[in-house]
Amino acid sequence: MKNLLPILVLATAVVFAGCSFSKDAVQEQRAKKATQQINTQLKEVQRDHALSHVIQGSVYDVTGDLANAILEYQEALQHEPSAAIHYAISKDYSSLGKHALAAQHAKEAIRLDSLRILYHQNLAGIYMNAYQPELAVPEYERIVQIDSNNTEGWFNLARLYQTTRPLSALKIYERILDREGDDWEILLQTAEIYNALGRFDEAAAKFKRMVELDPGNRVLQRQLAETYGRAGKTQEAIKILEGILEAEKNNADALAALADVYLDQHNYDRALELYQRLLALEHTNPEVRLRVGVAYVGQSQRDSTFIGKAKPIFEQLNKELPNDWRPYYYLGMIADREKKDSLAGRYFERVTRLAEWNGDAWWYIGTSYFEKGEYQKLADEMQRARKALPKDSRVYFLLGLAFSRLDKTDEAISALRHSLELKSDDINTLSTLALTLDGLHRYQESDSLYERALLLDPRSHIILNNYGYSLAERGLQLDRALQMSLQAITAEPENASYLDTVGWVYFRLARYEEARRYIEKAIAAGGASATVYEHMGDIQYKLGQKEKAEEFWKQALQMNSGNQSLRDKIARGSL
Repeated sequence: MKNLLPILVLATAVVFAGCSFSKDAVQEQRAKKATQQINTQLKEVQRDHALSHVIQGSVYDVTGDLANAILEYQEALQHEPSAAIHYAISKDYSSLGKHALAAQHAKEAIRLDSLRILYHQNLAGIYMNAYQPELAVPEYERIVQIDSNNTEGWFNLARLYQTTRPLSALKIYERILDREGDDWEILLQTAEIYNALGRFDEAAAKFKRMVELDPGNRVLQRQLAETYGRAGKTQEAIKILEGILEAEKNNADALAALADVYLDQHNYDRALELYQRLLALEHTNPEVRLRVGVAYVGQSQRDSTFIGKAKPIFEQLNKELPNDWRPYYYLGMIADREKKDSLAGRYFERVTRLAEWNGDAWWYIGTSYFEKGEYQKLADEMQRARKALPKDSRVYFLLGLAFSRLDKTDEAISALRHSLELKSDDINTLSTLALTLDGLHRYQESDSLYERALLLDPRSHIILNNYGYSLAERGLQLDRALQMSLQAITAEPENASYLDTVGWVYFRLARYEEARRYIEKAIAAGGASATVYEHMGDIQYKLGQKEKAEEFWKQALQMNSGNQSLRDKIARGSL
């Protein structure tokens, strides 16, 4: 019994301990369950409160009280932060024009539910309303990633790409058309991009498909005709416009468009006939009268009497439309044709004031100053033109000419190089820059430019002459120099400078009789420079006619008294 007693005590202790443990576990489970029930009830209460505020916010939305609607939605967020509530707040902030706050809540909605397309559309719309289309692009890109069949997303993405990435936009539009068939709006957008890219054939193909969708649309038919005209498909354009006039003989837009096509083709007789019909319909319309005047100017190339018909039209339009540059422009052309240089200059000056983007007017003014030898005025005008037309190569070419004549060589080279950057295939600029560098004995650069020009136009007589003369001066490639100079002179047989070049190449080849013959022709042609007379003196010296040589040298010195090497030659009495 003594031995059993401890065992019984221990067993009893274990039983009581087990009972105690079992009660604690049960109580803990009951407490946990109660907590879960309370939390669920709290969430339901919070959800009920949130729902109440959302409902009240929706009521405010319906009545247009957006400020109070936002307050209700914000209260709802305190109880239940959900993507839907952030979305609702963002919509109201956007309607109030508070784009930053709208975007903030729209982004939070996306963070909470990133796969909901509606939320990305909302944020993109906010950016568009805030004039930040570049920020809308990633949202539409995300939409089409989520749903590659979302046509609306692809379309909006293409519209955004259209200005900055037109080729990407085209790719999307073409994909939509292939998948869903012809759609008026998509065809129109595609045609406009092709037009902007100068791909007129493809633009015309889209307009043609639009005409097939709406065959009675005259405006669209005219657009197709105009695009055909830009694509060089004149007959197709004429066929469409003539068809419109067959159905509606007094369709003024078609008459004007067809007349313009014929005018571009220099078919002035047909253009005038159509313009006269148009004028009978709209005799007070200044645009119609202007076009008639332009047609008259075109006809004046064949018949000078048309100038007399055109002039009063533009003079009257000039009185009626004093701020329209076009009458001034054509009056300037007429004054130039009439050899009234000062009057033409005033008209073109007015054009540059009213339409400073008009490069042709600046060109006329610049070349006029150059021909008159007023190089500083030329430089001043081209400096003004450069501000108006920073990407017109002609402005920098004329500026380079002006600086060259003013002995501002570095400025001339800089302007001419800039001109070439804008138009790399301009022969006149290549020639002028090469000649300038040649004069500075920078032969590696000048030869490179001459060779580049000859690759562009192997028959350019100005390049052939200048390059041939440069090689002759240096005694290089004389056979090639002779071939080039003879080729140049076939283009302008009476050009004194070209005749001199041939003569000088022969001189360098020690063929003095042939040299004399060509230099004599250069002098006989008139306008020969001091250099030509000096060359004749050198030739006479080589032919043993020293007295005649001295006469020609002295004559050259009278024409160019600053030529020290020529003065030394006369003093020596020899080459």
